[in-house]
Amino acid sequence: MNILSWLFKKKTEKNTLAYYPDAVLVASVSGEILYANENLLNMFKLSSEELFDMELLDIFDGGFNLISNLAKSADSAIVRSKLKLDEDLFFEIKASEYNDGEEKIIISIRDVSHSQKMLNKLLFEHEYMNKLTKNKNTFLTKISGELTSPIHSINGFSQAILEGLGGDVNEKQEKYLKIINTNSTKLLELVNSIVEYSKLESGLYEYEFKNFDFVTFMTSLFTQYKLKADDKKLILNFNLNSLGRRNIYSDESVLKQIMDILLENAISKTESGSIQVIVSHPDNDFLEVTGFKVSPNTPEKSYLMIKIVDTGSGIAESDLNNIFDPYANIDKYIAKKAVAKSLEMGIVYNLVRLLKGKIWAESEAMKGSSFIFIIPAEKISL
Repeated sequence: MNILSWLFKKKTEKNTLAYYPDAVLVASVSGEILYANENLLNMFKLSSEELFDMELLDIFDGGFNLISNLAKSADSAIVRSKLKLDEDLFFEIKASEYNDGEEKIIISIRDVSHSQKMLNKLLFEHEYMNKLTKNKNTFLTKISGELTSPIHSINGFSQAILEGLGGDVNEKQEKYLKIINTNSTKLLELVNSIVEYSKLESGLYEYEFKNFDFVTFMTSLFTQYKLKADDKKLILNFNLNSLGRRNIYSDESVLKQIMDILLENAISKTESGSIQVIVSHPDNDFLEVTGFKVSPNTPEKSYLMIKIVDTGSGIAESDLNNIFDPYANIDKYIAKKAVAKSLEMGIVYNLVRLLKGKIWAESEAMKGSSFIFIIPAEKISL
């Protein structure tokens, strides 16, 4: 029972509601307006005679059908006034059923015009900024060839000259050519990361889900990165002991890109020790904790959890929460000359989302890091 119903029960005289701070209407179950307090008349700038000639649908969108549904659900709704007033008004409406020998519906109406207009303004600005961001990202994606082609030329020709294609070079020329080649390679890496991130943000990234052999996929990955780990005298171990299925339904190329970035990152950050890749199937309780909506009928082994653990330098606690946001702490990334790396983490985050998954990082400075992500392993309606 809400406060309005209590007031009616306490004292049935209509003027009891005159002191209620919100505007109040009482209607019959057929939608006829029976009573309105002064606050309502003042809000709508109506006389009693004008009001009682109206129906609820004349006052606000939804009319009696909306009121009836609100009375049954105990919910509230924000509606716009349909009256011709000096300005648009927005109301928060609540309703409650009451029976004093005759069934009635008591309606409280609160003016939330200022709050709603502020919210509408914020939503408009949010949509406008989203559109600007999408247009910018689409533009960058479409001109990616124009951006990368000159850099490829600089990189390729400088390397060719270093290899003697244009004749002998002296020691000083060789030094400068190596600087050009190294910096053009770094620039190409940065531009590719910017374009890739823009493509993901603009929704232009192409992907396709299909079944593939996960064991073969991981075996190929291990072979590729074993050589890189050996070069740094690191132990690389892929643990598939908890894997309960061989075939999974996902996008193999997207998953490969995720693993490439995370493994490259783990190896580059680790000077001694090991890189562990652990694959398992999380249970439904763990899935719910991590934010997945799973039903009791979700089959076992429907999701795949991949954990990449290194014994590297770790991530500072202050950086951990924003690890997947390339725009956060951008000054720090610039100072470290690691903008491309920050973009890669943003790329990984968005690629995992493409696979309908979730990713997070765990770390302690100087004690290594873990990147963990969960993706569906079969076709699931989400």
